[in-house]
This record gives sequence, structure tokens and C-alpha cells, in this order.
Amino acid sequence: MMAYKKFRAAAVQAAPVYLNKPNYFDSQATLEKALGLITEASDNGATLIVFPETFLPGYPYWSINLAQGPEWAGTWAEFLRHSIEVPGRETDALCQAAKRSNAYVVMGINERDAKYEGRMYNSILFISPQGEVLGTHRKVCITVQELFFHTRGDGGANLRVHDANFGKLSGLICGEHYHPLLRYNLIVQGSHVHCLLWPGYKGGAEELTTTIPVMTQSLAASGALWAVASCTYIPPDQIPTDFYDNHAFDQTFGGSCIVNPFGQIVAGPETDKETIVYGDIDLKLNAAAKSIINLNGIYSRWDILNLGVREKFYQPVWPMDELGATPSDMGASEVEELRRKIALLEADVRRLKGEKEAR
Repeated sequence: MMAYKKFRAAAVQAAPVYLNKPNYFDSQATLEKALGLITEASDNGATLIVFPETFLPGYPYWSINLAQGPEWAGTWAEFLRHSIEVPGRETDALCQAAKRSNAYVVMGINERDAKYEGRMYNSILFISPQGEVLGTHRKVCITVQELFFHTRGDGGANLRVHDANFGKLSGLICGEHYHPLLRYNLIVQGSHVHCLLWPGYKGGAEELTTTIPVMTQSLAASGALWAVASCTYIPPDQIPTDFYDNHAFDQTFGGSCIVNPFGQIVAGPETDKETIVYGDIDLKLNAAAKSIINLNGIYSRWDILNLGVREKFYQPVWPMDELGATPSDMGASEVEELRRKIALLEADVRRLKGEKEAR
């Protein structure tokens, strides 16, 4: 007989470490801060610990100013240098912390592509209590000034939920939560707990201080799942005094909260302070909520509405011996398998035609 799991989740609301020019970032200090927050959350009973968007080494709260071209280039280069490779030294440290704490850690990182130099992603790193990387999600929908830094994430495993000891765990980043198909894709894969990673940034709109809880409630209620929203907040005394001029560090407010499958806020939202928001999760509520709205059951209409997701990854270089291939097409072995199936179907057609003529 299935048992409904209960556990405690933690939404971290904290600031990365930013420095004055020409250094700008301190990935080591931010990593050490993250490790301390994992320990603190674990000591308070959390077995799921969620961090904000690109917490390591920090979110890009600035955009290009063409009048400061050389300095912009230097900032970009330092952001790349302090970004995180998967696997790498920083991920090893996070995995060890997750294992020590016996907790799932969901960390927002600015990911540096180890294969393609100069390529960065806005990513979520999922780590198990055994200290293993479950996978990453690379942000599919890049927002505003992120376009100056990040490459869009691809399909396939990038859009899948992860198996956890309590059920299914998923995550999306910031503006991706405005995309109905991304949300739906995770809901129908059976996510039990969804992590929302935000920069806690107003972006020029005061109303965004209320948008984050509303978007979290909307997702939780429509998906009959728990939602854990983690947002950045940078206290005034932690804002660098001589950073690149075109920045908005003073526009962070937080907004972290935890919402149950009925769309009710059970913890937070917390604003204008560094803190950890805790909430006790009971997965029985997921089942109870599905008695009303269930996109995998009574509210599913897969016969008239369904979603296509590209499973293959694009590559800039691929072998020419894959006849007729393009970066997103099938390889030679797949083409050969299709030809074999076509031949079998043609043989069936000839057989059926012969039987019909014999009659």
C-alpha cells in the first residue's frame, strides 16, 4: 500500500557576494555562504533546500551600456570566469553538503559550458541526498538582459522531472512560469513538488512584488502540486559601492514562499530581508487536490489536446556520414530502422492485396 510522504522544505532568500570593480564576483565566498545555508536549513529539519535563480555566482542585475563598452566586456568576462561547470569543484562541494545534510538541494547556477567555450546557461542544478547530480535544467525562455549572457536551453532531458524518494521533483526559472506549455509539460509528468527560482527583482514594475506569490499559487492549484519559490534579496549594506554603473542591485525585494496543492500560501511570502522560509509538505494534499482538478485524470483531454516536445539536442557539429542528417534529425541507425519497418509494412500490403485478389 502506498504511503503519503511528509517532509520539510526550505526556500532560501539570500544574497550572493558581489564585489567592487574590477573583480565584480566572488564565487568562492558565495559557495561558502551556500554551504552554510544548506547546513542551517538541514539543522532546522529541511530535506528539500531550494536556492534562487543563478545564486552561484549571482544574477546579472545589469545590462549593456555602449558608452562603457570596455568595462562591459570585462564584467562579462568575469561573470563567465566565476560561473559553474557541471561537474566541477563547486558542484562537488554542493554534492558533499547535500549528502552530509541528507537533503535534496536545488541550486540556481550560472552554468559555464565545459565543451563550448564562452557559452553560458541560466540553469538549475538538482542534487540528491546521496550527493549525486540528478540533472540540470537550462532555462528555455531567456528574459530581458539575460539575452546578453545566456544561451537558451534545449529539449530532451532538459525538460524532465526527477525521481525523488518522495515522488517527482521539478523546477523552472523565473519568467518560464509564464509559459503555459512548460508548466503543463511538468504537470503531466507527475511532479509532486515544483521549485520556482526567481531573482527577486522588480524589473521596473512595483507589481512584481505580488506577481511571484500569484504565479506560485497559480501553478500549485492548476497542477495539484506543492510549489517552493526561492528569491534573492540583497541588503543595502551588501551592495557593492563601485560596481559597473548600469546595475539595479537596489531593486531586489525577495518574495519567497511555499504554496500547497490547493493554491494556499502556507509560508511567506517574505520580503526585504535575508531569511529561510520553511514549510511542512504533506503529499496527501496532492491527491486530495486531484479529486477536483487533475490534468492527468478527470481533467485530461489528451484525445483533443496534447503537447509535442523535442527529445533530441541540437549540436553545432555532427558526422557527415549520417546520411541526410541535420543537427536535429535522426542518425544513420535510426534511418535504417525506419527503412526496415517500411519494408515490413510494404510486405504486409502486398500480402493483403494478394489475399484480396485470391478471393
